[in-house]
Amino acid sequence: MRLKVFFFTLLLAFSSAEAQRFNGFIYSDFSGILGARVQPASIAGSPYKWDVSLINGDAFITNNIGKLERNGETSTITRFIDDKTKFLQANASVGGISAMLSLPNNQAIGIQYQLRAQVSANNITPDFVSQVNRFTDARFLNSTTEDQSGELAAAVWRELSFTYAKVVHDDGYNRWKFGVTAKMINTYGGAYVKLNDLDYDINGQGLAQFTNWQMDFGYSFNLDPFDGFNGNEQFNGLPPKNKYSSAYDIGVVFERRASRAPPKTAVGTRLEPDVDYEFRVSASLIDIGRMKFTQGLASTRVRGIDPGITGPLDLDQLLDGVDDAASLAQTFDTFTDIETIPGTFTLSLPTTLNLNFDYNFGNDWWINANGLIDASGLMPTDLKLNYLSNLTITPRWEQSRKAVYMPVYINQIGDFHLGLAARLGVLTLGTQNLGSLFAPERTNFGFFFTLNINKLVANSQKPYCFGTGRGSGMTRTKRTPLYKRKKFLFF
Repeated sequence: MRLKVFFFTLLLAFSSAEAQRFNGFIYSDFSGILGARVQPASIAGSPYKWDVSLINGDAFITNNIGKLERNGETSTITRFIDDKTKFLQANASVGGISAMLSLPNNQAIGIQYQLRAQVSANNITPDFVSQVNRFTDARFLNSTTEDQSGELAAAVWRELSFTYAKVVHDDGYNRWKFGVTAKMINTYGGAYVKLNDLDYDINGQGLAQFTNWQMDFGYSFNLDPFDGFNGNEQFNGLPPKNKYSSAYDIGVVFERRASRAPPKTAVGTRLEPDVDYEFRVSASLIDIGRMKFTQGLASTRVRGIDPGITGPLDLDQLLDGVDDAASLAQTFDTFTDIETIPGTFTLSLPTTLNLNFDYNFGNDWWINANGLIDASGLMPTDLKLNYLSNLTITPRWEQSRKAVYMPVYINQIGDFHLGLAARLGVLTLGTQNLGSLFAPERTNFGFFFTLNINKLVANSQKPYCFGTGRGSGMTRTKRTPLYKRKKFLFF
């Protein structure tokens, strides 16, 4: 039986459009301009004179509502039946040309452009989301379900970001950095479902006697013409843009300079290290802002069950054929008391507090610990986009032109992922969960990539004759030919 209620329309419309972003790699100094997404101060004192990301992208989805099972050449979604509070998190981004430039006096500037999409569904009580569209299942017959609730929000937007960072103190041993990012945000659409209270009984025939149903569902006005909302136009690219809004990131970094000697080449020449701290502690508050939308024409508030409805209902039959917000509102009008929602609604950006510790063991080995804390509650908005609070620990082996990252991630509800990423020259590839690539049953999936060109600060042009001298993330500086060497230069 076909069921396309608005809840699932949102998942398809938005999650197929950033949870985890470039997990493990983004906390490294060698992430360059992309590192400013989680810590704007990171580009001050960067190992790069300049860094340009030609294109980058990431996508990740995780949930405990259901799993994707592969049966030969086909895949099906099977919902879990348990008493765990349900969630779904999906985020995706595609970045155009982004760049950073190191300036004199330990300053740096950066610019980024990216298209972002996110779905956040939290605190969903488990019974209804497991039972809907299968009330006739023997496990649910002659049962009572009460106090069902949950919230889902989704948005697609583009943002243009400008970052400024500076080393504000450096005594040769201790170093402090400060950075700020200002963002211009242009939204392409937002939508939400907010189930406030739902009570029902299922009889022996799989029919439901509803005693209470209170919920809101809606979307932004610019989506009205399209299929899935209030019209029949097909999406051909992105929908019309809404008004601009602004957002900010702010960050601070403390570094203890390394006391160990710089590395040597095979012939004994010392090289300046690309990254010269022994350990680093940092904090940042990112995505401080909100998005505002005008309600779409089919945005609806369900205030309760129609008093005239006294018998049980076949909900599966009622919802069969529902494929947009307008027809969903019409269906609810047959058995509930509804009203159109006027005015506007606001969504928070996924505001987060990042606390980071990075330790340099030497010999190109590092370990990083990053705690991400959901701070969307700081935003005074109607609904929230958010990442689940989580901890990521990433051991890594890293040089200027190549690296391997092994992030271990666990979030606030015990979702555990082991990722893997590698960087070679201009290209970085990774996945947030290595196991999801091979598992026959998936509850999550993710990947990321970036294509960067850059030039290193250290060893870019050596005045002496020996050593390799790493000129950039792509090339190595050749030794000076004998006929070009200066007289009496022995180092």
